[in-house]
Amino acid sequence: MPGQIKVCIFGSLYSSCLMDVMDLYAEKISCSLISELSASDFLQAEELYISFLGSLLYPKVEKTAEVALRELCSALTFLFVPVLRCMTDKSFSCGRFPQKESIVYQWFDHPCSGGTRNPVKAINVEKEVGAPWNGNNLFNTVKLCELKLRDDDIFEIFYHGTSHESAEDIIDGIDLRKGGKGMDFSSGDGFYVSKDLCLAREWAAHRFGENNSAVLVFQVRKVELRGDSNDNGLDLTGIDRKGKWKELVKIFLSKKPSKRFLKTIKGYDFIEGPMVAKGRDEFLIFPKSKNDSYQLCVRTDNCVSLFDRSLCAVIYFA
Repeated sequence: MPGQIKVCIFGSLYSSCLMDVMDLYAEKISCSLISELSASDFLQAEELYISFLGSLLYPKVEKTAEVALRELCSALTFLFVPVLRCMTDKSFSCGRFPQKESIVYQWFDHPCSGGTRNPVKAINVEKEVGAPWNGNNLFNTVKLCELKLRDDDIFEIFYHGTSHESAEDIIDGIDLRKGGKGMDFSSGDGFYVSKDLCLAREWAAHRFGENNSAVLVFQVRKVELRGDSNDNGLDLTGIDRKGKWKELVKIFLSKKPSKRFLKTIKGYDFIEGPMVAKGRDEFLIFPKSKNDSYQLCVRTDNCVSLFDRSLCAVIYFA
């Protein structure tokens, strides 16, 4: 009977401490507190945790289970409340769009705009049920004409399809190391863009889902991209370059480009040419290009810097 009373009292104390933790958890604690924690804070919690277990296993220790439990709860409150709060805030902030969810079909300044980079515009677009995304319909829906972008002798427009989350990362800066293995013109070290908005959106929707797709828009100055002599990149467009295209694609699709081969293309900032046709696994030995397709693969830090500076808009689809 006395043992049962002790268990009940201990259980009540434990529940009381947990309620204290939950009450504090509900308070407005900044996520920035997490960065202020030091190694000694975690060591202190560990010591209290060991003390608590010792109180349970060895009744003769100096501290009672009640004292040890309260000290443990105090440490847990200090360490984990900011973490839980941050996770909760992140969860409740999740919605259809990563930026300004209440603004739809209207361009706004992305939070990363300003500073040393060009302003980046953003727009949230909802797909109407049963309405197909064709060229004119998509272009008019996202209102690209309002940005007055130039695609002429001075500038080129490129598009990159991705997910909402990855779009936010790319806005912070392109990372070539995140490129996929065994791609058409790269293997773990490339960033791809096209000149077709519909194609970029379609690829993103197929890969990440209709409600989690995004397209980044780049307006790149031609002379900076291609150079005065138009020799900054490796051009594999045209029938006369078909043989070289097949040879290069075959090597990259194998996911094992040799160091000797990589040296032959090291001097190029980018590689451009047609895409590999669907069912690429069937063309590992004899690659076949997709009709009327085009892609450009960014391959150097210099070219990355140019595209980072040239990013002008992001379209979020849901």
